[in-house]
Amino acid sequence: MSSALAAFVAPALPRLASSHPRLEVRVIEEESADCYKLLLCNEADLAVVLPTPHAPPVTDPRFDQQPLFDDPQDLLVARSHPLARREAVGLSEAASEKWIVKSHHNDTYPLLAAACAAAGFTPHVTHQVKEWYAVSAFVAQGLGVCLLPRLVPIPSKHAVVRLPLHGAPVPSRRFVTCTRRGSSGHPALLAALAALRETADSPTHE
Repeated sequence: MSSALAAFVAPALPRLASSHPRLEVRVIEEESADCYKLLLCNEADLAVVLPTPHAPPVTDPRFDQQPLFDDPQDLLVARSHPLARREAVGLSEAASEKWIVKSHHNDTYPLLAAACAAAGFTPHVTHQVKEWYAVSAFVAQGLGVCLLPRLVPIPSKHAVVRLPLHGAPVPSRRFVTCTRRGSSGHPALLAALAALRETADSPTHE
């Protein structure tokens, strides 16, 4: 979720401080599953989460979940990979590849598994690491490929190529805002939600 913090939360905080200077905000970075728990325990009031097949559905009566931003995923390959010269690829073209993934406990793994299943294959996972920087480094060494969210920057020293995916549907991470049901009308939460939406709608994210 670090990419969400960098893309939405960090830029939203100055907006919020400018419009509501007396509002005190505390940010905690957690995986989405833990964010739902924090909301239910009243240890958090607002979360930006990635819904997964194992997360509470948008119809869960305990929460109010609203779409914030769709983040397409690209195929990341080594610069020496045969696909690297292509302008775009279909995900099924990577069916026989070795895959580098973030930990199975990470929010993005269920999204990868679902995207590959929709493309007709199960990814052959050879390495699991914790940070996108390490994922990119492994790909650069020709150890496999990965799906990289577009919000995640590529380290300039890594010899990799980001390839957009064609076909429908293109795998995407859908960020949503989540509050406890009935609490989103609170003035402080309304202000925070507005700041997040303004940030998500800014031209830098189009």
